[in-house]
Amino acid sequence: MNGPCDRRTFVTSAATGCLLGLAGCLSGSSEKVSVDDATPDVPSPDPDASVSWETFQYDAANTGVAPGAGPAPGSSGEVVSRWEFETGGGVYSSPAVVDGTVYVGSDDGSLYAISASSGTERWSFETGDSITSSPAVVDGTVYVGSGDGGVYAIPAESDASNGTPTPKWRVETDGAVAGSPAVVDGVVYVGSNDDYLYAISAADGEILWRFETGGSVMRAPAAVDGTVYVASTDGSLYAIDTGSETERWQLETDDRIQSRPTVADGVVYVGSNDNTIYAVEADSGEIHWTFQIEGSVTASPAVTDHAVYVGGFDNRVHALSPAAGSESAGDQPADPASYFWTHRGLNAVRSSPVVVGDALYVGNEDGTVTSLSAETGEENWQFTTGRWVAGSPAVVDGVVYVGSGDGSVYALEEA
Repeated sequence: MNGPCDRRTFVTSAATGCLLGLAGCLSGSSEKVSVDDATPDVPSPDPDASVSWETFQYDAANTGVAPGAGPAPGSSGEVVSRWEFETGGGVYSSPAVVDGTVYVGSDDGSLYAISASSGTERWSFETGDSITSSPAVVDGTVYVGSGDGGVYAIPAESDASNGTPTPKWRVETDGAVAGSPAVVDGVVYVGSNDDYLYAISAADGEILWRFETGGSVMRAPAAVDGTVYVASTDGSLYAIDTGSETERWQLETDDRIQSRPTVADGVVYVGSNDNTIYAVEADSGEIHWTFQIEGSVTASPAVTDHAVYVGGFDNRVHALSPAAGSESAGDQPADPASYFWTHRGLNAVRSSPVVVGDALYVGNEDGTVTSLSAETGEENWQFTTGRWVAGSPAVVDGVVYVGSGDGSVYALEEA
């Protein structure tokens, strides 16, 4: 890596002169450390771009990158809540926003459809256990998992007089379904704590096939170009060919994987509880680069053309180059070509970041939602909820929609 400190020195040498040289940058939640002189290229925000946020981290590849623009802080440097919708349990599900409706699950076991403009409930549907799964809304149907072991297909628009929609179908698995579905080409791909990844017909709920891993599949898969990438608590990342329904490759890490894979430009990015972020060649499973931090990585990266953004239990958000640098000595894999910046002053970051325009949005265990400059890592604004924010935000038409462990869903807009 270019610059005065390479990645391994930065992580392991807390008392060295290399890190001490950065000591003046370590305090304050809005300060950042630039290890390299370069900063990533970022697009200009487009306030006129109107998008639907159909699934976790915007798309079935979990890239976390969308067009448009989020709210700018007012003269006070703050954003405000347009509305706050209260549920009966913590909200760790990430919202989907389609056609003016926010869809989100709650620990109270219900899936809610909420007006994006007013925050009023349009309908709710109760399952048999908590919903931490993030819904995917495709072609007028909401697909979501539940802790009761079910995968549900629910009409996005309820025509029931009591406001409770009737499911199109329900598939039973043998474990809690905590992860989010990826819906591609009429197939719902979703994992279960029974150790299987399921491929389900979106039309009628028929199980087309299932793939067994060595541990729970707790998080969303990524489905790209005929391959599904899925992580397991057995510590492995799997690539499964959807045509032959067979494993293409398997990458073993040194601990559980509770991060969702992100696929961009032929590379799969995933974090592990072994404190490492892996960049893996999508076609072969060969390691492109690795990057170690001082804590587990359960959040999924957001990946643009020029940067990889990820948070971890080191209480930071990092911005890295997607390109690989020079290979390290011995058998160690390469580092990222550049370590652009790190943003400090947070608590553990479980929330997967998203990038919209020139800004990054991420939740935090201290109960805050933070907007950072995607170019420099400097803080744009911060909003405080009543409890930790573990879900990923959705940003549509200048508004950030996000859930909190305090049981509420928030719509944040310019003051």
